[in-house]
Order: sequence, then C-alpha cells, then structure tokens
Amino acid sequence: MGRPREQYNAEWGRLSIGRATDISKWLTGDGIAHLPSPMPSREAEAVLLDKREPPIGPLIRATRLEPSFAEKPVAAAYFLSAVHSSQATPGPGTGPIAADA
Repeated sequence: MGRPREQYNAEWGRLSIGRATDISKWLTGDGIAHLPSPMPSREAEAVLLDKREPPIGPLIRATRLEPSFAEKPVAAAYFLSAVHSSQATPGPGTGPIAADA
C-alpha cells in the first residue's frame, strides 16, 4: 500500500481507512482493479493491482502516439505492424458487403 499511497498523495504520512478508500476510488476511476477489496489501510499491507483495459486501447494509443507511445514512435509503428501481421487472412464472406445495383 506504500506505493499507491505515494502515487496518490506523497504528503500523506499515514494511511487510514478513509485514505485507502480515496486511493481505491482513484484507481477504479483509472480502470485499475485491486485485491483485496476494500483496500487495506496499513502501508505494509500488499495489494494486487490489475489494469482493466479493452484490447482496443493500446491500438488507439499507438495510432495517436499517446503515452506510452508518445516518446517512442518506432515502437508504436512496430506494435501496429505486429498486430496487423497477426490478424487472420479474411476468408469467404468476410469482405465488404456488395450492394445489388
């Protein structure tokens, strides 16, 4: 709990139940789940953090060169090309739908 406390408010000297709740809300708002729930209020307690993100998120960030790709455009290009090359070859019936004229 020491690390999440430092990231949320390094000026806090100690954790409390209310402060652990504030950190929990902050993490949840950023799409990060945690175990245990509710969060412990002692700094020495361990907590598991898990980023809940849809698979499309990294693709959008790489395309827009948003963090963590902002400083690494080559990494973004590599990531996008790797995702593109891993996509399955379209089979029959998976192409664009043709409208009857």
